[in-house]
Amino acid sequence: METVEIALPFLVHDVGLEYAEPQSHYSIASQSMVTAAVDVLLDHRCFETPLGWVLALDPASLATFLWRPEGRGGERVALPAMDEDLPMNCKCLLSGDPAAAAACVVMVLDLDAFVFWLCRVGGGGKWERHVYSLTVFNAKDQPVERHMANRHGIAALGGKVYYELNGYALGVVEFNPVDAKPKLTSIEVDMVDTSASPAWSSYLVESCGELFLVVVFFQGYNVHEVAEVAVYKMDFSAPAWRKVDAIGDRVFLLGGDSIGESNFGASCSASKHGLAGNCIYFLNHIAISENFLHIINLEEGTGEVLRPFKEFVDPLRPPFWMLPTDP
Repeated sequence: METVEIALPFLVHDVGLEYAEPQSHYSIASQSMVTAAVDVLLDHRCFETPLGWVLALDPASLATFLWRPEGRGGERVALPAMDEDLPMNCKCLLSGDPAAAAACVVMVLDLDAFVFWLCRVGGGGKWERHVYSLTVFNAKDQPVERHMANRHGIAALGGKVYYELNGYALGVVEFNPVDAKPKLTSIEVDMVDTSASPAWSSYLVESCGELFLVVVFFQGYNVHEVAEVAVYKMDFSAPAWRKVDAIGDRVFLLGGDSIGESNFGASCSASKHGLAGNCIYFLNHIAISENFLHIINLEEGTGEVLRPFKEFVDPLRPPFWMLPTDP
């Protein structure tokens, strides 16, 4: 099967002990689950992106393509083959809509090393490997190497990639429009103060052409219980993070790799996909053994906790989001 059989967005959970087995798909709109085998997910290494497209890598030939999970036949956008297999832990972002061809750069980050790969859609080139170095200073004024995507938020907006650099700056990756060569810059902006909370997790989310920062505060050191979810919108004119109490006819979908190694944030229309607006769906990947799905209604100030995968323990990987490409 090339396309999915359940309405997007949904969560994918491994059922068996092998990657090449059917997975459970949990629809957040209908709160129902089906178990199905999707060929691309079974036969390829797949990396979901906040724009809904999935980067697929054939482990045998190292051929790559972008796959659109919804729609008849599952649309594909061809990409060059890799020179070597990607590392075990990676994260993928798209700088824009792949349908815009050369305007879109595919970025894959190694979560265990200071390396990323770039490829321009429709550019006729190849995957380029880049090594980077980011140094920040801790509270003791000691230099510390900073990773772009490990344990904090990262998102693409307006053809650029933004990430949480430190407490007073937002990191930026810009791409040359001709050859996609990256340029690392930053924006001076005070980030949200989280010092009063011993346990928290942060996510950058692009929604309708705007950049949001979502911070999930846990109840003390108990990462199984969410105490508060705060949402901030970037005001690039200041620049400053402005706290907001509503996101309109949108839902934010949060998750990531186990124990927060990679934080994932995306958004989509609520009404278009049968969901209530002003809601945040947080798959608690920090306490992944429980697979709690927290639903926070910003307008009503209420929260609900679901556990759709309670029958499955110790998954091969944390449940991950499959999203519509027309958010």
